[in-house]
Amino acid sequence: LDAGEDVVVVDRLSTGFDWAVAPEAKLIRADIADTAVVAAIINAHDVDAIIHFAGSISVPDSMADPLGYYQNNTANSLALIRAAVANGVGKFVFSSTAAVYGTPDSDLPIAETAPTLPQSPYGASKLMTERMLADAAAAHDFRYAALRYFNVSGADPLGRTGQSTVG
Repeated sequence: LDAGEDVVVVDRLSTGFDWAVAPEAKLIRADIADTAVVAAIINAHDVDAIIHFAGSISVPDSMADPLGYYQNNTANSLALIRAAVANGVGKFVFSSTAAVYGTPDSDLPIAETAPTLPQSPYGASKLMTERMLADAAAAHDFRYAALRYFNVSGADPLGRTGQSTVG
């Protein structure tokens, strides 16, 4: 937005809030699992890149509901990747997690090349999505980056980033 890009936010708002979307961005309430809707959005707005932040994020919740996490984080991401590839979106940024590493054997800091040994369905679901992205990139005109965040702290002073649990 600060660079003058047109931004479209697709969110079903199951855990988010519409007030958290910048007024300059277009918010479309939809589910990324619906490939027909996502394709229509991509084509209507000439989308050339996707930044994928959708997903469930609680390790304890993933242990209690692993299949729900695989559905929401992995299967729904597959639908979004398919829609991107099928509709010519060649750039994709994925919000992954440091949980793909599990508990590392080595000293800190953890290198990006450290072995991936997730110990929760949350970490496994994110790693599966990373692997799908790698395979899509190998087979198609498609580039991606996966951001393996550790626990986030702080927020943008203007309130544009950060997690809120209050509506």
